[in-house]
Amino acid sequence: MRRLRFIAAACFALMTVLAHAATTVVVTEPRVVTNPSGPRIAVYLDCSNSMESYLAGVEAEIRKQFPDADVFSVPHIKVWVDGTVVRGGATSVLAHRPPATGPRVSLDASRMTPVGREILARYAGNFEAGSVGAWIDILRREKRYDALVVFSDFNDQALQTRADARVVYLDAAEQRALPKAIIDTRTVAEMVWEDSWVGSFDLAHAGKGPVLYLFSTRNPATRVLQNCADVSGGKFTLVDWLRPDGPPKPAN
Repeated sequence: MRRLRFIAAACFALMTVLAHAATTVVVTEPRVVTNPSGPRIAVYLDCSNSMESYLAGVEAEIRKQFPDADVFSVPHIKVWVDGTVVRGGATSVLAHRPPATGPRVSLDASRMTPVGREILARYAGNFEAGSVGAWIDILRREKRYDALVVFSDFNDQALQTRADARVVYLDAAEQRALPKAIIDTRTVAEMVWEDSWVGSFDLAHAGKGPVLYLFSTRNPATRVLQNCADVSGGKFTLVDWLRPDGPPKPAN
């Protein structure tokens, strides 16, 4: 419990850091980590086109507050499940094949820890193919991180299909305000991947897995990610005021 409180305090500090990210881009020099006992954090930055106008500021501020955080810049915030397998998940290692145009997985590992460089070198192709679904499926078992942080507008869907392309699970952004609108006709076997995710994050309470924190600039988080954050002791935070077109920042 003490470990969870420590990680929570660090991630609450991250919320404060993000307060200026929409309007301020800070260029910082690489810094030497002087607190080796600090929280070990991996950040998923959704670098979709809808996010690109303020991601530089967000990333700079994260690095300023947590110079030893591993920041993964990955397109989109999708969770795809083909049959019963998370696309790009931990069961495979995929070659990195960046698209000719559009967002791509960042291969700048110069500011990553050895752990981050190892994961990026091995799984960049997985993240490219499977988006946040692949990232979570791989890093949920990563005991070398205390916390995983996802920063996105959560504008993409979670989708599971059978071999015949029939949709058995669909969690789209416009449905999340009305949970009963989410399509879910899965069998018990088709839900195993989700149960496994939740089980992994439940281990955070025993110090055997990372806590999950979700920050959104627009939509509620995908339901499965919200469940994982809740069970881990993390939380979801709406920071819509960070968007250039967002509402005013709430008063303290």
